[in-house]
Amino acid sequence: MSFLKHLLFTACILFSTVCNAQNRNKSVRELNHVIELMNAFSQCHQDWYFDALQLQKALHMSAQRVNENYFYCSKTQHSGLLSYTDIEQDFRFKEITPNKENQIPAYQADYIPWLKARETVLNIQAKPKSEYTSFGAILDKYLASTDSLYSIHEELINYVSEKKYRSDTQFQTAKKILRAHERFFKECYSRLKELDNALVAYCNFHYPPFQTHKELQQGLQELNLTMNTLTNWEKELYAENLSNNAKYDAKIRQLNATGLKNDSLYLYKTRGYGVLRSGFWLHTRYRTFYTSMQSRLYWFATSKYATEPYVKKSQQAYNEFVRSYNAVVEDYNDYIAIADGLTFRKTSDCCLSPSEIDTNQNVLLMAPRLIYKFEYSEEIPPSIPKDSASVTANLSNEELLIQKAAPHHLVYLLDASSSMNESGKLAHLKEHATNLVRIQREVDRISVVTFSGKSDILLQSVPCNQKKHIHEKIERIHAFGQTNIQRGFETVKTLLASDKLEKGVNAVLLLTDGEFVLNSETQAILNEFKAGNIPVYFIYLGKPLNKKETKAFRKTYTDMGVILYDTNKIDLKEALLKIATE
Repeated sequence: MSFLKHLLFTACILFSTVCNAQNRNKSVRELNHVIELMNAFSQCHQDWYFDALQLQKALHMSAQRVNENYFYCSKTQHSGLLSYTDIEQDFRFKEITPNKENQIPAYQADYIPWLKARETVLNIQAKPKSEYTSFGAILDKYLASTDSLYSIHEELINYVSEKKYRSDTQFQTAKKILRAHERFFKECYSRLKELDNALVAYCNFHYPPFQTHKELQQGLQELNLTMNTLTNWEKELYAENLSNNAKYDAKIRQLNATGLKNDSLYLYKTRGYGVLRSGFWLHTRYRTFYTSMQSRLYWFATSKYATEPYVKKSQQAYNEFVRSYNAVVEDYNDYIAIADGLTFRKTSDCCLSPSEIDTNQNVLLMAPRLIYKFEYSEEIPPSIPKDSASVTANLSNEELLIQKAAPHHLVYLLDASSSMNESGKLAHLKEHATNLVRIQREVDRISVVTFSGKSDILLQSVPCNQKKHIHEKIERIHAFGQTNIQRGFETVKTLLASDKLEKGVNAVLLLTDGEFVLNSETQAILNEFKAGNIPVYFIYLGKPLNKKETKAFRKTYTDMGVILYDTNKIDLKEALLKIATE
């Protein structure tokens, strides 16, 4: 009898432990919903920042007379209408304004992830025993600040789209809008910081992590050394202190080298160790955090922070740092996502078998993205307009080649598998693609399609004068997963069917670090491109090939009708410029 009692007692303890674990994981997931809200708002916020910056530029360039060429914003640049399956479900948000045909303005589609995340948080907060009760007042202030910024941004885009500047005496209304933006940008930043601190303190006190995922947590301690350093650096930059950049740069380089060295110490026993082709292994995500950071941040301390005359150097420096910091945060959140077996099982089912997935749940608190800094000053002398002859004389050789070329629509078909993170290949590509867009014209177009386990359209036939928007989209490209090139070509085919440049050159640029083997369906797509006079370029970013391999490589792709550029033989910048001017 005593044995049965002991057995029953043990069973009760085990049941209680399982229930407590489930409750703990559910609670941390609810905290992460707040982080997801902050991150979704950050995506909207950066577009709102560029709208405010563009209006500031428009006023600066209209100091002598109204120059309408500079008055544009996200609403005017994305002026089309969208319709998609189950779109009616999104009409519940007052910020979404459908027409009679159940179509919504294209620019409003970017709001939907933020609106859904806000709705989820508000629903959890409304529960009788909400997890958010302890920090509810802080959360309310954060929500109020983001709503205020949204409202004043709506005033800005309506001011521009309705051309109110034509009757705005001395731009008094525009200046009022920009001063309000500065106020609410600062308020959103302070509320974000306050909420983040409250979430971390609450989670650490009530829901410390379990002892499971030992290797992951050891690696996480190493990652946190870098994240804490970056956080301290960010605080000084926000306070306009750039004097310690060299010190922080040296520190993150040291932590980066140590972190990569400790990879084998922490993770050598984990499944998939040493396999770099899949971004779903813990080892790969750990390395991605460090290897990607090298190209994202190592340049920052020595940058000159080139800026417009109406933007403070400290503001430009801070925002350039934040852009890189947010990319690091995404790598950090990818790493800890593996500890939540419930959600990781769903995201990795495309590439891992059920037996390869650790379904244990030890949910960890994510990190939030930061938001940009915006400051408005009226005390800026107007610029002196240049005549067209002087502008042409100051063009670089590359810019002159672009000016003389026919309009080009370049469709980048980009390998976003995890191996692209190694040796800074992805970051190198981002840099040169962005530099090319910098010198391209409004008549030129860019599309970006990524492929890994699936394919996604990040940019679709966007005019190259939308440089800030394009730059931000390219910076968001994130590599993990395995390679599925067929899906990529299928997506490009669909894109070009509706967005082919009628007067000019359309070209597909396949960029990958490995060979690609075509099946009959993909070869058929290549044949269609060839028949439609759409050249396909294979830009090889992988390891150097010997003469024999190079010869076989070139013959293989020539037979396919594909033009090969090996970046071990030709500089990537030179290859892209050549394609853009042929």
